[in-house]
Amino acid sequence: MAFTTLNNPEDMGTMQWLSRHLQHQSAVFPLEYLRIQDGNCLFDERTGKPIDILFMWYPIEWAIYDEDEAGKRLWPALEQLILEKKVVVVNFASAFALQPKGVFALINDLGTDFFDARDAATIFDYFPKTSLSPDAIGPDYFAKPILGRQGEGSFAVRSGAIAYRSNNNDPWYTEQEYVYQELLDFPQIEIAGQYMTAVWGVWLYNNGNNELVSGGLGIRVSEGIITDDFSYWCPIGS
Repeated sequence: MAFTTLNNPEDMGTMQWLSRHLQHQSAVFPLEYLRIQDGNCLFDERTGKPIDILFMWYPIEWAIYDEDEAGKRLWPALEQLILEKKVVVVNFASAFALQPKGVFALINDLGTDFFDARDAATIFDYFPKTSLSPDAIGPDYFAKPILGRQGEGSFAVRSGAIAYRSNNNDPWYTEQEYVYQELLDFPQIEIAGQYMTAVWGVWLYNNGNNELVSGGLGIRVSEGIITDDFSYWCPIGS
């Protein structure tokens, strides 16, 4: 079995931590060492050892469009190995099912027609109003690509005019369909003498009885108004 992800300290550290909870021998390595041999197997380029189970922490929408040095798409070869049951790929269920931002618009639209009174009240109180059309939000809104990440391709509109944009506007994001949310002003907090934008969050875990319990409190802070690639997590309690 192998664990693979992007080659950065945060993601690789997470995969190394997960691998220590596996009772079988496994390898942890960055995505760039993952190779496919003549449609027969998946293997680690460094060791040549085949991989039968791959725990891949990587956006599926990115993997589908990945190319090799010659410009050849990589996903079809991996998909064929999966279909032929030569490899099993494990990914978080939320990696694609919950990644599209359109799910927020769906939840908002379902409202009391689908959820009971308690859950509907929670949605209306804590979820930002979201729609696939800016007209449903009003003259002040925040727009983000449906498959956006790290604030990329996002922009804010006040009184019908763009107030600020993300620093990263790669066409891969800006050419997508967008979702539109009510415009919220996040709090500013001082960290090491610098005021930064803070997004508060809580980690929820399944306690084994199909109940979610809070397991930690943290904030994500950024120098800019829009959370981006340079933002980082600050765990502050558990």
